[in-house]
Amino acid sequence: MDLGAYFVTLQYVLMGSVFIALLLIFMYAYYGKDEEEQTNQ
Repeated sequence: MDLGAYFVTLQYVLMGSVFIALLLIFMYAYYGKDEEEQTNQ
């Protein structure tokens, strides 16, 4: 595998990881807020 293909693959892996991390942060912020409200009642 040449160097260009390696960096393209690395770019897609990083983009996928960032997307998954942002999705998990959003889900935690949205659903974690609901759980905190239920425990405070």
